Amino acid sequence: MLPTTFKEFIIPCTNKNTCLGDLLFIHGFCVEHGYFTASRELAKYFNVYMIDLPGHGSNTEGVTPEDLKTKKLADYIVSYIEFKKLNNFYLMGHSMGGALVSIVANIIPNKIKKLFLLCPANPAAMHAGLKNLYIFYPRNMKQKNRLLKCLYAPENLSKFLQNPLWVELSKKQLEFQLANWVNMKKLFKNLSFSLLTNVKKAQKNIKVPTLLMVGHYDKTIPPKHTIKFFKKHMPSDLLVTYEFMHSGHLIFEEELQQFIEEVLSFVK
Repeated sequence: MLPTTFKEFIIPCTNKNTCLGDLLFIHGFCVEHGYFTASRELAKYFNVYMIDLPGHGSNTEGVTPEDLKTKKLADYIVSYIEFKKLNNFYLMGHSMGGALVSIVANIIPNKIKKLFLLCPANPAAMHAGLKNLYIFYPRNMKQKNRLLKCLYAPENLSKFLQNPLWVELSKKQLEFQLANWVNMKKLFKNLSFSLLTNVKKAQKNIKVPTLLMVGHYDKTIPPKHTIKFFKKHMPSDLLVTYEFMHSGHLIFEEELQQFIEEVLSFVK
C-alpha cells in the first residue's frame, strides 16, 4: 500500500518565465533535506522538491526496520513521484541518495528526463573507502570532527569551523545522529549489503542521461574509483562526469556556484 502522506518540502521556481521544470532531490545517510544548501539557488531555475526519507529528519515516527531496507526506500521515492504526478523531471541524489535514485532510475526510467548523481554511494567507492566507514558513527564532537575531515576539503573545513552558525548546525546534526542511533545502524547495515547487490545491479543498468559529480578530496566516496566504475558500466553517450577540484563530499556547499553552473550546463 502506498503512503498517503510524505514529509515533503517544496520551493517553487522563483522565475516562472524561465523555469526549466521540476527537480527532485534525495538526501544522504543520517541527514535530512535541509542540509542541501543549493536548494534556494536551484529554485531560480527549477521547482525544487525535497523529502525526508523514513528514519531521517522529520520522518522518524513509526519507522520500522523493514522501512529502512534500501529497496523499500527506493519504493518510497517512487511512491512520492507518483503521488506528486512528476513526469519528465530531473532526479538528483547525494551520497546514499545517489544509490537510491540509481534504483529509482531503473524502475521508472521513462519519467526521468536527466539524472544527477552527486558523490553517489557505489560498490567501487565502498571498497576503496572501507577504512573510513567506521567514522559514520560519531559519539562526540571529537569523533564528529574526524568525520568532517573525511567529508570536506581541508581549505573549506578550516573556513567553516570559523563560522559559529556552521559549528552549531554540526552539533545539532550530531544530536540527531545520537538520538536516531538504532535506525542509523540498521540502515547502514542494509546499505552496505545492498551496495553489493541491488544498487550495483541498478548502477550498471542506468539508461537515463546522467551527470556524475564527485569531489576531489572526498574520502568516503573516493572520486577516482567512482568515475572508473560508472565509465566502465555506462554508455559514453549517456554519462558526463565532473570532478570538483576544491571540494570533498559536499560539492554543492563547498563550490556552490560551480555546482549550479554544471547542473545548468547539463540541463541545457
